[in-house]
Amino acid sequence: MELRTDRLVLRPVAEDDLDALLAIRNAPEVIGTTNTGEPLPRERMAGQLERRLASWRDHRLGSWLILLDGESVGFVEVAPIGEGSGVDPDEIELGVVIHPQHWGKGIAAEAGLAVARDLFERVGCARVYAGVDPTNEKSLRVVAKAPGVRKVDDELYELTAEASRPGDEAGPVPGRPGADPSQPSSAAVVAAVAAVATFATSTHGKPPSIDRCRYALHR
Repeated sequence: MELRTDRLVLRPVAEDDLDALLAIRNAPEVIGTTNTGEPLPRERMAGQLERRLASWRDHRLGSWLILLDGESVGFVEVAPIGEGSGVDPDEIELGVVIHPQHWGKGIAAEAGLAVARDLFERVGCARVYAGVDPTNEKSLRVVAKAPGVRKVDDELYELTAEASRPGDEAGPVPGRPGADPSQPSSAAVVAAVAAVATFATSTHGKPPSIDRCRYALHR
């Protein structure tokens, strides 16, 4: 299984992706965005990878490795939001991590949109959630302008499949014939939310299985 956009190939994470995931997560600029401000130990990342693989085996959804010209440049996290969020703990939260060498290229939005589409169309999710850093003014301005996004609390936003479904004004879905990713559409709401998505260790009361990282929309 894989997802394709104009520039990217996304595939489910695999057992031999541990080094690639560590290189992305432990890049100094990424470390600076985390709660701990420290590199993630290899054994902890190995545990996270095993949980991601189990999610694919058991639920047909999970994290994706992002490839640009065959190079691993980031990953998209997909996991239940868990207890303490104020919504059903089985709802899906989406987050994007991009290696700093590829910030500023729109990869997070492009990859996040592809995965959100897969969740809506293949998996059948009715909605997805993403966290937005309340101190990130640029991201908040973008999300505030995006139609179809519902603010759940100061950090959590919801997008429904219905709100993201392309209509006459939406244009083709990126990665499909005729798509023009430079054109705005209602589907771009998914990308706006996905590009600033987060995974929490504490904000929504989740267990410390995944780091909370903050990513600016332009990365």
